[in-house]
Amino acid sequence: MMLATIIFLSLAAVPVAQFDAEQEENEAVAELPRALIPAKQIERTSPRYPQFERRQRKQAWVRITYCIDESGATRNVSVLDSVGNAKFDNAAIETVNQWKFEPALIDGQPSWQCRNQTGISFELKGANTGASKGFVKYYRRIGRLIDENRLEDANKLFWQVYESHNLSLYELSKLWEQRVRYESISGNMYMLNKAIHRATALKGKWIEKKSYIHLLELRVQVELEIGQYYSAMRAFRELVKVSGKGSAEVLALKPTIKKIRDAIKGDQILTINAEVKTKDECNVCNNSWAFTPVRNDFSFASIAGTLDSIEMRCNHRLFESAVSGRVDWHIPDDWGTCHVQVYGKPGTTFDVLMRPSSS
Repeated sequence: MMLATIIFLSLAAVPVAQFDAEQEENEAVAELPRALIPAKQIERTSPRYPQFERRQRKQAWVRITYCIDESGATRNVSVLDSVGNAKFDNAAIETVNQWKFEPALIDGQPSWQCRNQTGISFELKGANTGASKGFVKYYRRIGRLIDENRLEDANKLFWQVYESHNLSLYELSKLWEQRVRYESISGNMYMLNKAIHRATALKGKWIEKKSYIHLLELRVQVELEIGQYYSAMRAFRELVKVSGKGSAEVLALKPTIKKIRDAIKGDQILTINAEVKTKDECNVCNNSWAFTPVRNDFSFASIAGTLDSIEMRCNHRLFESAVSGRVDWHIPDDWGTCHVQVYGKPGTTFDVLMRPSSS
């Protein structure tokens, strides 16, 4: 059964490179003291479309994370995820490296602002509104293979289409939407989460609203299952925004979200089973495991393998440290919310223990 209708179009040959801020830094403002003035962009360079890729009609999007230092320059620019090749990644990094800001201020003093993300898309004008007949043929064939539980064949054809064909960004989103169906059957929750994020890239810009709502609902459930509580609650807020407070999807999830919020405020230790994975094995992984803590105190325990380092990109601090054995971490309140990346040897497993602040 198909998840959504495929829309046909003929592609125009005009290249367009653009960016879409995901506004995570703005969401964080409400969590910070009133003395905060967030960074304000004053110079924005447009992305450069790689010439060879344009001639080959290749398209891509890139999710970038970056810091803004006390001078207003961007620092520590890196790729979170992308669909495309290294040339698109490098073009996106080059673009963000050239941006200039008025720095964030805390009590009138310049401060780092480090939990920033932006999405940069490279597309052919008009290509985000439909799919070619050739793509639809492959899309439906993958769907039939999944329906017939021929997962090995479906997987092979999926990667053949993804790696060998010049797809529009709409087609890429639809292809990853089929991958959601595949991973739902395979049972790999981390790859399912990755597929959902890729299908809904840049807040569902290239898929139908009905599909976006369905995938947001699924994302909340999956991320709660794998302990990504902060990300799940962000997805729930987006679901409320898109589908409405009284929608069936929102009403079905509200009791679960309430239980999670109550647990976060409670006095019990919250435990997450984590595993270091490669960039191809889960969302926002790169020989690492990532999460946004919902409490300021946490530690790693039951480490089986090797953990090397930890990086915290916080609203107002970039923190990096080696990891050796069990260490108790505390995020000061004035750092704000932090995105935490734990690097190590792929396959290393460990528990994340998030302690209540009173312990």
